[in-house]
Amino acid sequence: MNIKLILTYDGTHYFGWQKTKTGPSVQESLEKALFQILRTPVLTEAASRTDRGVHARGQVVSFVLEEERDLSLLQYNLNSVLPSDIRILSLEETADSFHPTLDAVGKEYRYSICLGPVFDPFQRQYAWHVHQPLDLEAMQAAALAFIGTHDFSSFTTEDVEESTRTLFDVKIAVLPENQLEIRLYGDRFLYKMARRIVGTLVEIGQGKIPVGQVGTLFEKPNRSTAGMTAPAHGLFLHQVFYTANIFLNPLELALESVNGFRFRRF
Repeated sequence: MNIKLILTYDGTHYFGWQKTKTGPSVQESLEKALFQILRTPVLTEAASRTDRGVHARGQVVSFVLEEERDLSLLQYNLNSVLPSDIRILSLEETADSFHPTLDAVGKEYRYSICLGPVFDPFQRQYAWHVHQPLDLEAMQAAALAFIGTHDFSSFTTEDVEESTRTLFDVKIAVLPENQLEIRLYGDRFLYKMARRIVGTLVEIGQGKIPVGQVGTLFEKPNRSTAGMTAPAHGLFLHQVFYTANIFLNPLELALESVNGFRFRRF
């Protein structure tokens, strides 16, 4: 049985999804729980290698069961032994060919920002406190410049052979109680790309970077003139998409022929 599960976790105390010798990981915790229940080693694959301190509301994971199981009972048992900051939201059998990374056509990341002079202490592990006023109009204008297929090498901290990625949409949502949420929808993301985009948008909102510099960074990549890397604890992997018929940019124009798909509104 090829099993697909949706995982949510608070990444505060973990060194990211992937197992590492540096410290505890979400993958290690999940595989320990699987071994405890199934009494056999299980290898898990995830849609996204979230970094240290990054959270997830909709991480997609797969693994293979060697024999049939009551999946409702398995979900209950796994949640009973997992750490309290990791939970399985759903668990189901899927096609043998399904792979959470290779089959994904898009991901949505959300970044939380707390505005105002006083930082809500209950948000300290889940939002970035930006106490300076932000020019939201400048940030909205800059967000539009990120949409499309570009060379995002200015917005990563590691060297990669292929740095072209597509952002289908970038939304800046003003929420109650001095909260701001930046939502990024893209096909794939480079290492720390989401956090670098957020950091750039915030510095544009602070007047430290001009709006027009975003386009220049795509034409002439330069990491030193992009914005800072926003803190990890404000970032959430919100959901992973496996159907292409979901995206539309703010100008109501469909992004067509991206990886052979046509993207539209839900």
